[in-house]
Amino acid sequence: MPTALLARDPDLSRLLDDGYDVVVHAGHIIVRHIPYVTENRTVEHGFIAYPVTISGDRLVSGTDHRIWFSGSTPCDEHGRPLPLANPENRVIAEGMQANFMLSSKPSPHGYPDEYTKITAYSRIIADQAHALDHSATPTPGAAWQEIEDDSPFAYRDTATSRAGIAAVHRRFRGHRLVIVGLGGSGSYILDQVAKTEVDSILLIDGDTFDNHNAFRAPGAPTLDTLRDRPPKATYLASIYANMHRGVSACEQYLDEDNLDLLTGATFVFLASDNATSKQVIIDWLEAHGVPFIDVGMGIEEIDGRLSGLLRVTTSLPGRRDAARHRIPQPAPERDAYARNIQTADLNALNAVLAVIRWKRSIGIYADATEESHTTYSLITNEIANEDLP
Repeated sequence: MPTALLARDPDLSRLLDDGYDVVVHAGHIIVRHIPYVTENRTVEHGFIAYPVTISGDRLVSGTDHRIWFSGSTPCDEHGRPLPLANPENRVIAEGMQANFMLSSKPSPHGYPDEYTKITAYSRIIADQAHALDHSATPTPGAAWQEIEDDSPFAYRDTATSRAGIAAVHRRFRGHRLVIVGLGGSGSYILDQVAKTEVDSILLIDGDTFDNHNAFRAPGAPTLDTLRDRPPKATYLASIYANMHRGVSACEQYLDEDNLDLLTGATFVFLASDNATSKQVIIDWLEAHGVPFIDVGMGIEEIDGRLSGLLRVTTSLPGRRDAARHRIPQPAPERDAYARNIQTADLNALNAVLAVIRWKRSIGIYADATEESHTTYSLITNEIANEDLP
């Protein structure tokens, strides 16, 4: 987001007019050079910060009355800790952490705007310092800075900053994903990974986007879109490029003739139902040390109701046996009569299970099992993990 846009926000403009030192960094508003009193009755300087909610290029007011403070224990002029300061570490960004959560709610509705919130907290802290040192001021002169964090997103991820997990999400950086097959589960995989800070997402699918895809993929395409029958990869890339700058498309089926498309990938999701070409892809991924997840489902109609299994098979370097034994091999005599039943909710569940497994494999989520094979049974509503001995 261009710096000038946020700098023109009315609340931030008023802070700058007053002489506050304001920084926007990692989805937080940070006000630096806030004088405070230590327990030894000396005057030091810290900063106050809080995650912001942004609607387009404007701040949304009144979302939370809390704010975070970085420094030692803020005290009154007598060296007594301020009662509103609660010890709580919050990672703002890599190398930047707040140490206290401050909570002062003036009314049931909180603060009317961001300007009022920031000035109220700065006075609560700085007025104590001013009582000891009349030169102490939270408004040393206007300064504005928006620190670029090389985000792959087209607009700010304020969900991550509001949750205080920016440092965890930085682990997505450096990852280059490939999704092979976008008919059902693959499109939902895209929907999930587009919301992560991975460097790039390559979509590979040679098919067109038709009516049946619309009913088992996220979103709601227009009738005109379906009439145009756009290439599936290009259509989905155009949508998710609105959020993630690193989404690109390849309008081809992946087979032995174009495996070089996978070069540079750090992780691959195989969501194609083409079992014939899958083995050569797997062979290439194993030979090049690329981890991957293969998803699949087998749904059938029995006595007027649907039942079956969803499958997530994970293949990591040094642990390839599960993929070799669990991923179905081509069976033309069966495929000729298959109905290939899929529904949006099962596609979505299959995708979410795969994305969660990927996030566990790269250390985003905790992982106590490190399983290689997971199935979900529709009829029993059970998830089972397996590993080959």
